[in-house]
Amino acid sequence: GPCPGPPLMGPCPGPPPMGPFMGPPPMMPQGGMGMPPPMDMGAGQGNDKEAWFANLPTDELLPGELALREAMLSWIRRWPECRPSHRSAGSSPQLSDTGQDNEIRRCRAELLPSKIRLAEWIERRIGGEVELKSIGNGQHEVFLRGSAPPETRTRSGASSGKRSRSGGGSGGASQEEKEDFFASLPGDEFSPGEESLRAALLYFLDRWTSSSPPSGDDCSNQEEISKARRMVLPRGCPVSLKEWIDRRIGGEIETRAGSSGSWIFGIRGKLPSATGSTGSAKRRRT
Repeated sequence: GPCPGPPLMGPCPGPPPMGPFMGPPPMMPQGGMGMPPPMDMGAGQGNDKEAWFANLPTDELLPGELALREAMLSWIRRWPECRPSHRSAGSSPQLSDTGQDNEIRRCRAELLPSKIRLAEWIERRIGGEVELKSIGNGQHEVFLRGSAPPETRTRSGASSGKRSRSGGGSGGASQEEKEDFFASLPGDEFSPGEESLRAALLYFLDRWTSSSPPSGDDCSNQEEISKARRMVLPRGCPVSLKEWIDRRIGGEIETRAGSSGSWIFGIRGKLPSATGSTGSAKRRRT
């Protein structure tokens, strides 16, 4: 009979069918494990601050917060042993002293955006364990809750009459006018303009790398500082920039009389001593 030929084959099935395109894999939320999302440093700083705190859980602390809490509690308990030699025996720890503790600095840098003050985080997140007591000049003493000594006088009032020897810019304003100005500012937080001025000054100091500390004149031509300063201390304001620094952010930035009637400033604890010794020699970046 006839040759049967090759066997019949069905149509080529082609590649197996694929499901619909699912898009790229999901990304890890910003902020990392145990950290809140980063804070927008642009406009609306007050709203951004509240949004940052609103992103934190209300019934527990994030791992990053737990680390900072433990570092704070340990530092307070160890204060008698780690008190700096220049502080008198029996003196209480101050919030500015935390800058000398490596663990607190590390935990704070990993957790808190630059516009969130450590004092704010303490009062809003661990205020049931750590107590802050204002001592004026923008500074706070730090205690375990319930261990603070009783008040014998109004600490804020004790420093309210302290005036700088050289501050410039406030002209012949009376003490009453200056006190009225400070009384108009928020008592337990910064205004948005103050937040901007504080951040601009800290950024300026972070980038200052001269062997000598900056003077008030050195920051006067900085655009960001000048812009923020006009918001807080407009023309005709009875308070100078130096006086504002001393009263509002003195726990972070300190000022000191310079030569020829000028004044210098720097991160608290890092200014050269009155005898002329300085920290590490640096040059300012351009």
